Amino acid sequence: MIDLTNVCKTYKNGVNALYNINLHIDQGEFVYIIGPTGSGKSTLIKLLDGEEVPTKGTVKVVGINVGKLKHSKVPLYRRNIGVVFQDYRLLPKKTVFENISYALEVIGMRKDMIRHRVRKVMNLVSLDDKGNAFPSELSGGQQQRVAIARAIANRPKVLIADEPTGNLDPAKSDEIMKLLEKINREEGTTILMVTHDLTLVNKHRKRTISLENGHIVADMEDGGYMQHVK
Repeated sequence: MIDLTNVCKTYKNGVNALYNINLHIDQGEFVYIIGPTGSGKSTLIKLLDGEEVPTKGTVKVVGINVGKLKHSKVPLYRRNIGVVFQDYRLLPKKTVFENISYALEVIGMRKDMIRHRVRKVMNLVSLDDKGNAFPSELSGGQQQRVAIARAIANRPKVLIADEPTGNLDPAKSDEIMKLLEKINREEGTTILMVTHDLTLVNKHRKRTISLENGHIVADMEDGGYMQHVK
């Protein structure tokens, strides 16, 4: 599903972000990516979604060598990847239904299929009654649910959740975690969750990959107790 082999990333300004990363993630896994600021987490995400290419090594996702993609092919590749951000990034002048359906309109899905899929994902994220609401009328937790629904609308094989609970209180964070687990279980989506929230990591035990100074320093199958990450 996801294979990184001897991956290094050095930016043009000379910053070395990743060193000799070797990583395999199976279809259907749920994996935490943790580490302090500057450890390489953001670079890892950018390599997976095709925003950056490795300086050395290979990045393969769903059998595609991402670093070798022509620039014009990256948007098509990204249909395999859903991304959820800490700050939601919803379209403020579109309703919940329109925010989710927009992700399907841009790939040319038929309108009847869009309606069916949007209703399904709204049910999955427990927002059946919010289709006509605008983002400003929703709580932070509800906005994040819309963002997640939009990210999984076209059934991506991989969902990258970049600090999805960063703006939420502990109760709402727990709800989002349970939702991601439900998507992982029911949709079979491979989930990579970048997080600083070690309370969640310790409560919802999963494979946990720890980065530090561009190196993988730990890869634990069931998470386990992790010390504070800055």
